Amino acid sequence: MSVLATVELPADAFVLDSALSENPGIRVRLERVIPVGSTFIPYFWASDDSIDAIEAALQVDDDIDSFEILDSTDGETLVRAEWAEDIDGVLDALATADGSIIEGVGEANTWTFSFRFRNHDDLSSFYRACVDRDIRIDIQSIHNPGIPETFGLGFDITEAQREALMTALEAGYYDVPRNINLTDLAAELGLSDTATKQRISRGTAALLRATLTHGQEETTDDTKPTAEDT
Repeated sequence: MSVLATVELPADAFVLDSALSENPGIRVRLERVIPVGSTFIPYFWASDDSIDAIEAALQVDDDIDSFEILDSTDGETLVRAEWAEDIDGVLDALATADGSIIEGVGEANTWTFSFRFRNHDDLSSFYRACVDRDIRIDIQSIHNPGIPETFGLGFDITEAQREALMTALEAGYYDVPRNINLTDLAAELGLSDTATKQRISRGTAALLRATLTHGQEETTDDTKPTAEDT
């Protein structure tokens, strides 16, 4: 199952380091594109009032061979930049792990990226590659975007269990500290305290077993639906 990871990098780990460091108000975002061939040609959007600083930074960036100002619209300027053939740093680490960029925003001395990997092993390879290159990264979140929301979820979880878990999540039952107690959650679900506890416990166990054991064939009687799960 594919993995999406939100990662923060210091500005000096990617392009436009000087522009972001010396101009706190600058915000740059990468334009999402589908790469053609082996050439990585990113598009940047930057606010019109910061384009001079962006141009100055691109002119001295060793990772950029050339750039071109394309369009200005709604207070932003679109810049097309062509990378040098020998790309080092985080992009090299990403290529090593066969990852891809979904989104990237640079501001306040920090780049925040959303990366997609084929699986958790590739994400781990990316992290190790960054460590080997002395790139400081901070993984903010990891999730699997392909989990279905239909009945059963593919994880041996019943619709009733899914409803209970979603209600508990949205009501803040899993927050620290909790925003709702078991009794109030049960009242919202129209169940007894015991039935609610059993439903969310069995649903949680099924999700953990399916995700943490990576689909190993291992079942117990505790995960089988009971009358109170229907």
